[in-house]
Amino acid sequence: MAAVRPALDITRELARTAGALHVFGGALRTPAARAALAVLRGLAAGDAAGAARAYSRAFRLLATEAPAGDAWRAHLAEAVARDGNPFTMAAQPGSGLLAAARRDLAILQDLAAPALWETVRRELAATGPEPAPWTDLGGRAACPMADRLREAEDWPALAEALAAHARAGGAGPLAPHLAYRWRPAADGRRARIEPVRRPDLPPLDALIGYPEQRQALIDNTERLLAGRPAQDVLLYGDRGTGKSSSVKGLLQRYAGQGLRLIELGRRSLADLPELAEHLAGAPQRFIVFVDDLSFEEHETGYKDAKAALQGGVSARPENVVVYATSNRRHLVRERMSERPLPGRDDDPRAGDAVEEKLSLADRFGLTLVFAQPDQELYLRIVDGLAAQRAIELPPTELHARALRWAMWYNGRSGRTARQFVDTLVGDGCSVADRQGWGTGPGRW
Repeated sequence: MAAVRPALDITRELARTAGALHVFGGALRTPAARAALAVLRGLAAGDAAGAARAYSRAFRLLATEAPAGDAWRAHLAEAVARDGNPFTMAAQPGSGLLAAARRDLAILQDLAAPALWETVRRELAATGPEPAPWTDLGGRAACPMADRLREAEDWPALAEALAAHARAGGAGPLAPHLAYRWRPAADGRRARIEPVRRPDLPPLDALIGYPEQRQALIDNTERLLAGRPAQDVLLYGDRGTGKSSSVKGLLQRYAGQGLRLIELGRRSLADLPELAEHLAGAPQRFIVFVDDLSFEEHETGYKDAKAALQGGVSARPENVVVYATSNRRHLVRERMSERPLPGRDDDPRAGDAVEEKLSLADRFGLTLVFAQPDQELYLRIVDGLAAQRAIELPPTELHARALRWAMWYNGRSGRTARQFVDTLVGDGCSVADRQGWGTGPGRW
């Protein structure tokens, strides 16, 4: 705003124009934005009491988000940066769409102006207690694009940058969180995608061992991010070997390039086509993660799983792959009694049931094997984890205790190594305090 006009003129104009945004209207549909607009509309209508209540509601909402600096400007800038709309999602927006986007951004910049809200607070103070400013309510940092908007003096000039940011995965309904969970329909509620607010994101570089398997997983994921054909992946092997951590570590590394993870329960794998429809057209790239994929001999869900992976009528969107982990190579338990005996079985289709069960694993284009580590690899994992956690024990003593731990507990695996090192850290292990430790499995 070039100058501060009388408060009622400002609020009347903005209350009117805010409802006429052409493409960035989603930025004003957040609860905090609705409350802020209610302040302007209340003042424009002469309802100072209603405007004051709306101001207090907006304050509480902004304080919950705890953005740094000017909380309202930060909130609106982030809402604009996250808004997936016909302009930001268009591969090549036309000149008319670009002009409409710039018009909207000019209106939104006026709504974010500190001078406007200083004037609003003065108007509210004339009829009651002076409202507290929406500033310094926390220290949470916004995304880089939102920071650019917050510091910019000309929001319309950033229209093309906003579109590039959106196409890189920074906008749309699945942009705010890194990981999500698919909730199937139940108890009268529709199926939905829910955010995982505190995802487990192990650093990929901190995982030790199995370099060839992880590199193959990385290469496949980078093909997905580049828009090239990528395979569904089955990570098969012994428990505790880092299969799930390898998948989650990808998210930690590539989230900034638009990678997102959707957790899908194995019993919900038949929902994959429906989930894929939700993800189609989004600018992000998605790993649908199915952990511990296996079926018992009496379960028939593997038939739906086969159709969902490959074989259904609908085509999978090119921005979606399935990564599954399993302790079973063929995913479905089978018995030797199911196999036909040569010369003793007159049914030429006796092996069909076996082949049907085995064919589920064939739906994955890439299978990576994580075998139980031998002693050398197990101790190398222990050494790496101990170095990361600054464990101060001589290597011979560290190795001896690690081997005893593996014998007493879960055998050699990356998980066992981590549990061993976590116990050392929990006991305050250092060169100074090693004396007096016991030798039993409950004291390390």
